[in-house]
Amino acid sequence: MESNSLSPPTDTGDARESTEGSSNAAWSDTREAGQPSQGGPTGGGADDASMRKAREDADTFGRKAADATQDSLQQVQAKADGVVQAGKAYAQDAVNAAGKKIDSMKGQAADLKQRSLQFAAHEPMKAVAYAAAGSAVLTAVLLSWMRGRR
Repeated sequence: MESNSLSPPTDTGDARESTEGSSNAAWSDTREAGQPSQGGPTGGGADDASMRKAREDADTFGRKAADATQDSLQQVQAKADGVVQAGKAYAQDAVNAAGKKIDSMKGQAADLKQRSLQFAAHEPMKAVAYAAAGSAVLTAVLLSWMRGRR
C-alpha cells in the first residue's frame, strides 16, 4: 500500500512512541552544564560548536559593551570634575570679590567716621544743628510710616 504524505498519521502505538521519543529528544536537554551532549546521528559536534561560537560571541559582545560603558563613565567623570573645578573657581572668585567690597566699605566707613569726628571737633555748633535736623527728619518719617500701617 502506498503512503500519501498528505494523509493523517495512523493512530498506532508504534507511531506515537517513535514521534514522542524524537520530539522529546529534540526539545529537552536534561544534561548538567558542562556535560557533553549525548550525540545523535551527527555526534553532536556541530551543535556544540555552534553553542560554543554563540557563547564566545555573547562574551565578546558583553566585553565590548562593558568597555564602552567604562569609557563613557570615565568621560562623564572627567567632565564632572571639570564642572566641579569651574564651580569652585567661580565660588572662590565671588568670595574674593565680596571680601574686597567689604574691605572697601569698611575703609569708606572708617574715613567717614574720621571726617565726622573732625567736623564735630572743629565746628561743634553746626554738628549739633545737623544732628537735630537729621533726627527731626527721621522722626517725621517714622511717624508717617507708623500711621500708614494702621
